[in-house]
Order: sequence, then structure tokens, then C-alpha cells
Amino acid sequence: MYKEYYNLHRNPFQMTPDPSIFFASTGHKRALSYLQYGLSQGEGFIVITGDVGTGKTTIVKNLIAGLDRQTYIAKELVTTQLGEHDLIEMICESFELISKGLTKAALLNQFKSFLTSANKLGRRVVLVVDEIQNLPVKTVEELRMLSNFQVNNKPLIQSFLVGQKEFINTLKSDSMEQLRQRVIASCHLGPLKPDETQFYINYRLVESGWDGGELIDKQAMALIHELTDGVPRRINVFCDRILLFGYLEEIRFFTKEHIKQVSDELADEITSPINVKKHEEIDSYMSKLQKTYANKTDSVEGAIEDYSAITIDDTEEPYLIPQENLQEDIISPKPVNSDFVDTEFVDIEETIKDFESRVEQEIQAYKNSLEK
Repeated sequence: MYKEYYNLHRNPFQMTPDPSIFFASTGHKRALSYLQYGLSQGEGFIVITGDVGTGKTTIVKNLIAGLDRQTYIAKELVTTQLGEHDLIEMICESFELISKGLTKAALLNQFKSFLTSANKLGRRVVLVVDEIQNLPVKTVEELRMLSNFQVNNKPLIQSFLVGQKEFINTLKSDSMEQLRQRVIASCHLGPLKPDETQFYINYRLVESGWDGGELIDKQAMALIHELTDGVPRRINVFCDRILLFGYLEEIRFFTKEHIKQVSDELADEITSPINVKKHEEIDSYMSKLQKTYANKTDSVEGAIEDYSAITIDDTEEPYLIPQENLQEDIISPKPVNSDFVDTEFVDIEETIKDFESRVEQEIQAYKNSLEK
């Protein structure tokens, strides 16, 4: 609906991973480098983990799309809760081999023959196992056994294991010692940083045909990052709704107020891409500012810009900050309270309350000066 309105030739924020508009953040570049390094080594396992929606599958598809088809035979396998026999059957099926009705031994013999034939033809076989965290430990062990298929001490297959961070615990288990020894590189993908979120959104817009200059201002970008925690998939879903909202309301330039309107609409949806907790915190903070500043719009907008200065990322442990940092922080209007001198940390909630109290005092003093 909105593609024509914004003169786009495709949906910039589609859910399906698209290698043609791959945005390489610092973390994604590192993960992709590890995959390419693994290919150059031609042996061992490469492990890529990451939180849901951080772009693991996109990296894999980008890698496969760039492989020389004359050199590599690469297949991607998305796993569920499979037993050892089912896994081998799915692998054979993905490489277009006979799989139904065969015993596990017959499947393995057939797959080994396929690997040997590919090697004689100068082809390298690559298997990408996505959602690896879904596999039981015994099934993961079958993947290690496949690496034992060798010719002249050279592995006939190379595997890339991609999954959520839960797989890290599986890999650390005692039963995974032999597999761990064959992992030549591993990388964990995290969310995008605030500046990367802005680059990511603008990159996808431009690659999809947008040429109208700045579409979303920096403060709106910061709010998008705050509400999505910098997770690419959630950014995609949120931005898709933002553009739909823009089409319906005929908006050609988005401010933080527009972003807030969309987040209000999404807050009650079960599948909402935004962090509802962050949404509620921002909503509560803005409501307090409106009351405090008594409809002084300019002052409210200025204070909203400072929201990030008094919020703490809830992924950190816990809502405390080092005392030495507090002394230099912009939210500390005076030296640290002497009551905390002998403690290692200061409670951030009390600091915030102190800050809000001072804002109210300053506003009241300003009002009193106007009355005089």
C-alpha cells in the first residue's frame, strides 16, 4: 500500500531475509568473516549464535548466495526436535538423495558415497544447520560423526551451526567435548547499537528506492531503537507499521511524536514488535512532563530528548551504576550524597527521583518569577 506513496520498488522492511539488501553491522561483519574463514579452512565447525531476530539467518543466506555454484554444493537445513535417524534422513533429502524407507546405516552409506563423488569432481559440500538449539544432544552428536567422513585426512563435508543463545549451554555440556574441539570459530550476534539502527533503517529505505532525503529524524530514530531494543526483525515490523501509518496519514517526514503514536497503537497487540515495558516507561515519563511543564510544548520536547539520559538498559545487572561514574554523569546535579560514600554502588531510582524533584522545583520557581 505505501510503496507507491513513498516511490519504493519493494518493501524495505519485509520479514523474509533478503541477501540483496544485507546490512552489515559490526557484529554481522564479524560473523560473516568467521563463516568465510571457515570456508577457507575447509574443516571444522563454525558456530553462530544470537538472540531471536538478530539476523543469523540473513547472514547464512548472504553467505550461500555468494558461493560459486561450480565449487560448492551448499544446503541449508532448518531443524526441529529431530532424532538421529530423522536428522540423517532430512540431510539426505536436502541434498536430493533417496531418503524414505531406508535404515540409518543405509542412509549414512548413501550420503558417504555422495560426498566421495562430489570430492572426485572437485566440489565441496557445505551443510548449514539453522535453529540448532532445537536438536537434542544425541542428534547434534550425529553431525560430528558426519565430519569423520574423510579422504586423505581431508573432511568431505563442512558444517555451520546456527542458532539461538541456548545452544551455547548445549555446547558447554560435558558430552559435547569432542564437538567443541572441532569448532574453529564461534560468534554471538547481539542487537544493533543506536547509530547502527539509524544506518540500518536508512540503508534499507535507500536500497528499496527511497530518494526523498531524510524521512525519519534522529530523535525518532532514537525512539525506534529504544522501543525495539535494536533487534533487526523487530525494527522491520515496527518500521513497516510506521510507513503504513505514514501512508494513511499522508506523512512525508516522521518525528518522535509520530513514532509514539504508532507505538501506542501497537502496545496492546499480542505480536507487538516493541518492548512494551520500554513503551510504558516512556509513556509514563512523557505524561509526567506534560503535567510538570503545564502545556509548555517547547519545554516538554526539550525534556523528552533527555529521556535516554535517565534510563538504564534493563539487560544490565541491576538498576545500579558505579559511584565513580555517577559523579561525572550529566544527571547528577550535585556531588554524590555522603550517605553513599562507603558503598560501591548508588541506587539509580533514587537519583532519578532527585532529578525529577529538582525539575519540578525549577519549574515552580520559573512560574513564581512570572507572577511577580
